[in-house]
Amino acid sequence: IRVPPQYDQSDVILISGVPSNVEAAKGGLAEKVTELEKEKEDRIQKSFEVKVDVDPRYHPKIIGNKGSVISKIRDDFDVNIQLPRKGADDQSIISITGYEKNANEARDAILKIVSEFESMVHEEVTIDPRVHSMIIGKRGRTVRKIMDDFRVEIRFPRDGDDPALVVVSGDDDNVQDCIDNH
Repeated sequence: IRVPPQYDQSDVILISGVPSNVEAAKGGLAEKVTELEKEKEDRIQKSFEVKVDVDPRYHPKIIGNKGSVISKIRDDFDVNIQLPRKGADDQSIISITGYEKNANEARDAILKIVSEFESMVHEEVTIDPRVHSMIIGKRGRTVRKIMDDFRVEIRFPRDGDDPALVVVSGDDDNVQDCIDNH
C-alpha cells in the first residue's frame, strides 16, 4: 500500500500484491475511510457553539466552589464551557461548545443559575473593615455558618471597592434577618 505524499495533494492510494490480498486491503481501506468520515461528522456536530451573555459578577456563581458547578454542567451536558479570560475584550460572553442540543441545555442551566441570583435581594451594609476578619472567622467558618443559617450570600469588598461595604444577597426575609441578627 502506497499513500501519496501530502504535498502531491492526491487522494489516490496504490495497492499492489496478490489479487485476493489487494481486494481485502481495498475493503479494509474503504471501511477505515467510512469510519474516519463518521468521526469527522461527529466532530463537526460536537463543535456547535453557543455564546451566552452573562454579567461577570455572576461568573463565580457559575464556576462554584472549586469549580464544582461548572464541572457538573460540563459533565451533565458533555460540553466545553469557556469563560472569558481576565482582560479579554468582552468579559460577559461565555462560550459553550458541544452537540447543539447539549450546548443549548447547558446554556439554559447557566441562565437558570443567573436568574436565581438576579431575583435575590442585594443589601449593602457598611461594616468597619477591622472586624471583617472576625466575621469571616478561621478559614471562613464563621461567615459560612452565617450564610448557611440565614441562607444568604455574603460578599466582602474586593480591591478597588469601598473597604467597608459588605453585600448580603438572598431572599428578602433572609437578608433582613441576617442583617438584624448580626
